[in-house]
Amino acid sequence: MNAGLFPACFDALPFEIALVDTAGTIVYANETWVEFGDVNGNTHDTCWVGENYLRVCRRAEDSTATLVADGIEALLAGTRTHFQLEYPCHSPDEYRWFHLEATPLTHDGERYALLAHVDITTRKQVELQRDTQIEQLKTIVTVLSHDIRNPLAVIQGYAAKLETAEADSDAVDAIQESADRIADMIESILEFARTQSLNDVSRVTVADVARESWAQTATVEASLTIDSSRPFLADESLLHQVFENLFRNAVEHGGRGVTIWVGTTDDGVYVEDDGPGIPASRREKLQANEAGVGTSIGGIGLAIVRAIVTAHDWSFSLEEGREGGTRVEITGIDFLEAT
Repeated sequence: MNAGLFPACFDALPFEIALVDTAGTIVYANETWVEFGDVNGNTHDTCWVGENYLRVCRRAEDSTATLVADGIEALLAGTRTHFQLEYPCHSPDEYRWFHLEATPLTHDGERYALLAHVDITTRKQVELQRDTQIEQLKTIVTVLSHDIRNPLAVIQGYAAKLETAEADSDAVDAIQESADRIADMIESILEFARTQSLNDVSRVTVADVARESWAQTATVEASLTIDSSRPFLADESLLHQVFENLFRNAVEHGGRGVTIWVGTTDDGVYVEDDGPGIPASRREKLQANEAGVGTSIGGIGLAIVRAIVTAHDWSFSLEEGREGGTRVEITGIDFLEAT
């Protein structure tokens, strides 16, 4: 059999392969390994052939590299028969993930480790998208018990009034309107959960949505000021939930008499309060979704806001307000010309 056949076979494989000897030195690398190095700025003349792979991993001072070095050393020492690891290997331009398969082999009495790095980025992205959708669905389930509190509070208030006085048409109408809104909200949320997309995009204005959402929120002694307003396209039902959640968070964490400002920026909308605010470190965790849904400072509300904002292809950030409170900015909005 032709001696060059086996290297040619390894070169034809679409993933990076290297062979390291018992000392950890790379003695062979296939063409895909070389091409990967070239694309990613390799400056080593032989694409690391002749270099000690284990030493390179140890110098990286990275937990993943340390795991790789430990696993390969165990293979070469004969204390393991197989090693595998999924790991991130992001470049400045893209996110990437790889799967390492390492297997020991013996040739002419010498022990080696055969390493194969397989690009699993596509699979990983699908998994991450699935996980995100699962989390969003969990959030939606939470919404069904979270966002119905405001219209239910209205119903309960008027119901109490009906118990102590003769029923009037305005009170009955208010109860019916809130009950209908609950039904509409549930349908809208369930559709959003099913499709992860917008249901009915229409022209809205910041002022109208803010005032309508304010009327549906138990704001106690809080006050709302509209600094500015512009028209844009959005799913109005979902946008109401964004504003109601932000208003409720402001009232719950800013106090009964909190002042709330709503206005527009060059490419977005802000909701700001004069409450105690959120520490910078806490804001970063909430914005990065690291604090979880059930947190004490707006976790559920911000999870809902994040899902709806993302569905609109917008972004949001948490900032410090003009008087030290919390300012939520939603950006990426394409405003329409005023009519």
